Amino acid sequence: MFEVVGVTSTDLTYSVGFGFVTHEKEENFVWLLKMMHKLLTAKINMPRVIVTDRDMSLMKADGNVFPESYAMNCYFHVQANVKQMCILDCKYPLGKKDGKEMKHGDIVKKITRAWKVIVESPTQELYANALVEFQDVCSDFPLFLKYVMTTLNEVKEKIVRAWTDHVLHLGCRTTNRVESAHAVVKKYLDNSVGDLGTCWEKIHDMLVLQFTAIQTSFGQSVTVLEHRFKDVTLYSRLGGHVSRYALDNIALEESRCRGTLCMDKEICGWFKGHLTSYHVHVKLLIKSLKTS
Repeated sequence: MFEVVGVTSTDLTYSVGFGFVTHEKEENFVWLLKMMHKLLTAKINMPRVIVTDRDMSLMKADGNVFPESYAMNCYFHVQANVKQMCILDCKYPLGKKDGKEMKHGDIVKKITRAWKVIVESPTQELYANALVEFQDVCSDFPLFLKYVMTTLNEVKEKIVRAWTDHVLHLGCRTTNRVESAHAVVKKYLDNSVGDLGTCWEKIHDMLVLQFTAIQTSFGQSVTVLEHRFKDVTLYSRLGGHVSRYALDNIALEESRCRGTLCMDKEICGWFKGHLTSYHVHVKLLIKSLKTS
């Protein structure tokens, strides 16, 4: 079963669609995504970002059906593959280097840390610096280093923050959401041998509960404004327009900016596609002036 999920402004996962296919082939993925494309209809409903694992057939299908969506890969899956290759390839003969004992576990930890610095680099400049450091750490393991460099050449724009933070992915950099959602679906279906009608009914029951939970979260965001946001210029006009989850993130961002006094948009992570609380506040203020 093929499943597509999204994320609400209140940080809840919702189901976009389900499909049953006999084989995970590109033509099957294309058909499934085209059906979803028909359901979305309006351009404004099209996904801005699509996160998948590194299934080449699915990635090609995404590119064909949603060419304007930014394609990301689950960095967790890529990282797991890198770590597995590291465990296999990054070993010293007899566990020693220049006569000094080198524990294999310590080597793997050191290389893994260097890899994470690469993936979490917020700018291309810092990415380049982290890459040089990684090459130095892995200089004794050319086979592994070649594998990593090849991997990065293919997916760096899909997993490294220096690129992915310039699109509105809402924190979805892995496929954890869809995997969790799929586990819930499996619980409702009980087994893998039910007919289509039975599956339809059970999935419908699940969606009813999902919809209720989402509506409840929307209602709470509209009617409840935490005391810390009241009578504060930055937030005063956002109540009822911005979800509580979004307000929490804006508050964290405000705190981070005040702590670092960050004025460089390349470092702070701001980009043109994001609306800050200031932008929302100004738009609402202008709207209120026009109607008064």
